[in-house]
Amino acid sequence: MDLNHIRADYSIPSTYFELHGLVHRTFSGRDRIPLQNIDTGLLVVVEEGEGTLDCNGSEHPLHYGVPYAINSGYTVKITANDDTVLSLWLIAFSPHGPTGSSLEPLMETREQSVPDYRSILQKIKAIEKRRHAQATKEQIVVHIQFQKLMGMIAEETSALEQDTASHNTKANVLEIIAQLQRRYAEEITVDELAAQARISKRRFTHWFRQLTGTNLSGYMTTLRMEHAKRMLLRGERMKEVAALVGYGDEFYFNRRFKQMEGVSPGQFILNHRKKPINICAMSCLGHLLALGIRPAAVAKNLSNDHYLRKLSADIHKVNSVPLDPQEIAYLQPEFILVGSQEEYDALSTIAPTQIFSQNDHKPFELLRKLAETFGKGPEAERVIRSYNRKVQRLRSKLNGIVQSTDTFATMEIRDDSIYVFGNYWCRGAYNLYDGLGLQAPDIIQKELIDRQAYRLITEEQIPSYAGNHLFVTVVDPERYERLCSMSWWQEMSAAKQNQVYITDYSEFAVTDPISMPYQLDIQMKLLLERKNLLKLP
Repeated sequence: MDLNHIRADYSIPSTYFELHGLVHRTFSGRDRIPLQNIDTGLLVVVEEGEGTLDCNGSEHPLHYGVPYAINSGYTVKITANDDTVLSLWLIAFSPHGPTGSSLEPLMETREQSVPDYRSILQKIKAIEKRRHAQATKEQIVVHIQFQKLMGMIAEETSALEQDTASHNTKANVLEIIAQLQRRYAEEITVDELAAQARISKRRFTHWFRQLTGTNLSGYMTTLRMEHAKRMLLRGERMKEVAALVGYGDEFYFNRRFKQMEGVSPGQFILNHRKKPINICAMSCLGHLLALGIRPAAVAKNLSNDHYLRKLSADIHKVNSVPLDPQEIAYLQPEFILVGSQEEYDALSTIAPTQIFSQNDHKPFELLRKLAETFGKGPEAERVIRSYNRKVQRLRSKLNGIVQSTDTFATMEIRDDSIYVFGNYWCRGAYNLYDGLGLQAPDIIQKELIDRQAYRLITEEQIPSYAGNHLFVTVVDPERYERLCSMSWWQEMSAAKQNQVYITDYSEFAVTDPISMPYQLDIQMKLLLERKNLLKLP
């Protein structure tokens, strides 16, 4: 036998992989490997976390269990997900064979079983441990381990191609997506659907995102909201709609609807109505009237307001104290405005209901909120511009009268309580602070301005909050007279300088865009007359 002819007689084609280097990297937040062209093969193996692999413009999810092998000449970018730490191995290699051909880019490697994937990571770590070895024997061991590693990758890739062809994974997932159109109200898990598609949970998640552009939760929420919108526009009740689309909790449905659509279900209904809507207003009557909206029913206490009484004379009145849900239900309102959570709980089963609280919003913030709900943006801005022009004119009248060191406070004296007010809606305080730009005492600035509408205080605390100009709404004249006779009251700066101004409760009970200009005139008149100046025209 001629040993020199073994090659010719017994030639066996073979392929092997040359290892050029490997490195371990950890990414978090916005860390990434920028888009770049690779000049060797690249093996990407995730150890922990999740991210995205962009190969030639095609995105692939990076996570534990799915290795990727990419041929040279491709562009690659790796990005960590925002909410996770991505830890992975990057291995550079070259394939070699008798024909000089290279591997196809193995971008569709399937998810490994946990033991198999753990074995891949163990082989990588063993290679890392020996990669600087100088002894020939150690170098041979590294070479063998790397061939086994790449053999596992190539074998799984081939198996995936056969699996995809035999089970038609894509078609199975598409069929499941079509079924979800009918099952939108059910509680469905990824595990259940993956089992139906006969693939792993991670593999199903990958295919589902590829075909829908989102995950199962996002897709189901979108389906539910589309059906909910159609039901709402047909006039079905909010609570019933929530249940029909798979939400047992009406409040959670409201939150999810607003997150998805940008408006509450009630606002959505109003935005799509083409005819005047039957509104019951338990709050914000003056705001609605300022926008040109006339509710069909209104709380009696609101319609009795000094500045709104004539404007609301022909509007049906309902009780607010005590609140009678049956009385309101009899009117069959299509939308209800309330000012508190308690009113919402009592009335929200009757019709779509929304809270518009003056304790939580300044007057014009609330006006804009209502304008957004009812599509009255231009009307709201006209009202606000008119108010701003008025306060700008009035500020000029205070030049030389109000000093930079002057401070202003508003209080209310009742038989059982004393209130001091911030710059929200109460007793004309918004006019003083945000309108005329007057200064609050330090304690009010710190505790109430832009923080809360009012605070309950004791008699002993009055001097701390009073400032040197004090506007007082007197509900209990006897108590007020008693306070005025006390020595500590007479020693207050506002009292000593004759700068305590009495306002009538009926004129300052509410703050709204209609009442505020009238209240502003009264406040200016009190200030200017006290300085012996001409009255306002």
